[in-house]
Amino acid sequence: MRGYFADDLLLILPTSDTDGVCVFGEVLGAHKGALAMALNAQRHAAQEITIDLTGVHYLANSALEILVALANNLQPPQRLLVRAAPELAIQERLTARGWDGITTLRLVDG
Repeated sequence: MRGYFADDLLLILPTSDTDGVCVFGEVLGAHKGALAMALNAQRHAAQEITIDLTGVHYLANSALEILVALANNLQPPQRLLVRAAPELAIQERLTARGWDGITTLRLVDG
């Protein structure tokens, strides 16, 4: 990935102050590859990889699965920090699938 991804529904940009990405728009299943590439580019350099979803209006379950898969493949002390608006109900969605105990995944309200 060359620092960003954009299509009619989604924009992914690298963050300027942390290791991670900012995401804007709607994240559909078709965006799983772009999301995975953007996050994996940060994986080897960072202790904490941040994904800022505060600009996201819709997050498909398949995209949430990409976040969980990345977090599951991190080795502590590395972790994935997910910043999201409460409207995405990420904590509830993680809990419903039994993914709320992943130690390398941290959710904060944005």
